[in-house]
Amino acid sequence: MFRTSNKYQYVLLILAVTIAAAASALAADTSYSSNEPTQSVTKVKPSPSDVWKVKSVPGLSSGFKALSGIDPAYWGPDCYLPTSAKGQFVVGPKVWFANVSGQARKVGDVLRTEHAIVDFQDHLGLRRGGNVVWSIDALYQLRPRWALTYSFAPLLIEATGTPLTAFSIGGRSFASGVEVRSKWERWEHRAGLLFNLTRTTNGATSLFGEWIHLQDRLAVRDSAGLVSPAVWDDDTNVAMLGLRFDKCLKNYRGNTLAVNAKGGIAFLDDSIGYEAELGLNYMIPIKAGRFGFVKGGYRYFNLKKENPQEMFGTWLHGAFVQAGFLF
Repeated sequence: MFRTSNKYQYVLLILAVTIAAAASALAADTSYSSNEPTQSVTKVKPSPSDVWKVKSVPGLSSGFKALSGIDPAYWGPDCYLPTSAKGQFVVGPKVWFANVSGQARKVGDVLRTEHAIVDFQDHLGLRRGGNVVWSIDALYQLRPRWALTYSFAPLLIEATGTPLTAFSIGGRSFASGVEVRSKWERWEHRAGLLFNLTRTTNGATSLFGEWIHLQDRLAVRDSAGLVSPAVWDDDTNVAMLGLRFDKCLKNYRGNTLAVNAKGGIAFLDDSIGYEAELGLNYMIPIKAGRFGFVKGGYRYFNLKKENPQEMFGTWLHGAFVQAGFLF
């Protein structure tokens, strides 16, 4: 009985192989001309790399599936942009070589006068260029089209200088030609949501909204340090709305060169500001769905808070570099 069942199994196996061979031959006949029978045999079973080169992934853009799940070795000539899948992170430190300028006013107990405007360079001697600002940026893909973002950036600039003209801040007056010491500290926290508006295999457009919390402290004192410093100390909370664009430029042996751009407007809390960033992102596959990246570009950020009693405006712009991982 067992011998009989084994015979039937062998017969079924032979029939299955025969049917598969016939189906492959039929597919070959429809793909190639009848005058090339020998070539159709060699092209019936193309290698996996050939399949990816002539055919994109079905339903990829319509289903908003992450391109990071595709093996980069099989991308071929099409420019695919790796994106984070649900549950993945994009994390990396950033170093910003910022040029800094700003103005401040704190009336205090005296009447507002023209010389109450304090310039960061002319009065405080803070250096304009050569300021290094580091930050940690993180993104968590909450859902296929929704992501959470967070960043933290501290800033500290100190200087000793001689003001070109007299000025006052916080009820304290400083004469021209007399050396002063100044220190500006800022702690910036950002938390937000990013929503994917459109996505194709080689690009994406997203809308983002962020809450930005800034802690600014500006202290000015005479060089001898005999008198307590005049201090401008305030917290600012603003909202920022903007757009972000990501576009694949080239795939090369699994590596990806892409361009990233974003811009936004900040408002609320007697403040108005603008931000713009443009960069090139080079992504290197580590394993399936995991990438390391190196990014460089230019960033501009301006925020001004003003009311009848005080004003604090800063402008920061310059080149930046960033490295991190998509995992």
